Amino acid sequence: MTQRQEQTLVRLIEILSDGQFHSGTKIGAELDLSRAAINQHIKKLSSLGLDVYSVTGRGYRFNKPLQLLDEAKLAKFLDREGDVNMVLERIVGSSNDVLKAVIKQTPQTAGFAVVAEAQTAGRGRRGRSWSSPFGTNLYLSMYWPLENGMSQAMGLSVAIGTAIAKAFAESGIQAVQLKWPNDVLIEKRKIAGILVELEGQATGPATAIIGIGVNLSMPEWAARDIDQPWIDLEQALGGAFDRNEWVARIITAVREALMIYQNQGIKPFRESWNQFDAYQNQAVKLLMGTHAIRGVAVGIDEQGALLLKRDGKIEAYHAGEVSLRNDEATSR
Repeated sequence: MTQRQEQTLVRLIEILSDGQFHSGTKIGAELDLSRAAINQHIKKLSSLGLDVYSVTGRGYRFNKPLQLLDEAKLAKFLDREGDVNMVLERIVGSSNDVLKAVIKQTPQTAGFAVVAEAQTAGRGRRGRSWSSPFGTNLYLSMYWPLENGMSQAMGLSVAIGTAIAKAFAESGIQAVQLKWPNDVLIEKRKIAGILVELEGQATGPATAIIGIGVNLSMPEWAARDIDQPWIDLEQALGGAFDRNEWVARIITAVREALMIYQNQGIKPFRESWNQFDAYQNQAVKLLMGTHAIRGVAVGIDEQGALLLKRDGKIEAYHAGEVSLRNDEATSR
């Protein structure tokens, strides 16, 4: 898709976002498109997960209004005038990749963010794809410099996950939990994930690109390929909410957490993590490639590593994927 085609597609989305019918004639005149070109763009909207109704004599409309993100509204909720230290994109391949390109072109301050309405190539941990339909969820990437090298990033996802969990809990949402090292759960179902990508030197200046995906109002069809229980903010809150306000709330929580982490490390987050820990004192299985390590989860250490009790000893693990064990625990 060319840049002009993408701009036209975005403008078409903005026109239809009110959920009302718009005639093909009016759309064609506003976007300088033929009827055939309009039909092609409507098909592209479907590929982004947008349901479009077409009624002869009335035109086109979405099945329901879209609450689009807006920089002015975000600035208001971020309580910042002028520069909000972010860029809002409608459609990207990956928000992490866009952020990397931006900071290579132009130096940015810590906490600079890219927020997208849709990703066509969103990804999670271990190369998994991240379902990224248009205008429903949050796809956020944030830049954070690591002056002391990549080792400074140990525990970063733990700090960010804790900040997001606290934001949910403080809004009155019940049963908020954290799954080590980077998932936020509500009622044992995933609502948010974190992907930290590092660039630079092990002991010299480095960069953290922090990708965050949050299910805000996930369409059922978009979740068909998700291989784990999930929930979105709309379900958790029990109704409608202001999407711009919540995106700003999450951005603020993450920036504040990063400042604390930079100055004090993981220590201020450990107590909160233990309160939210989904697997505290439970028998778990830690997958590291094809190797499985069994033990009892007993929290995290001062670097954010998972602590497992095995054969009467406490061992720390910095990588892997943890899940509840279905077999009887043998290591206590």
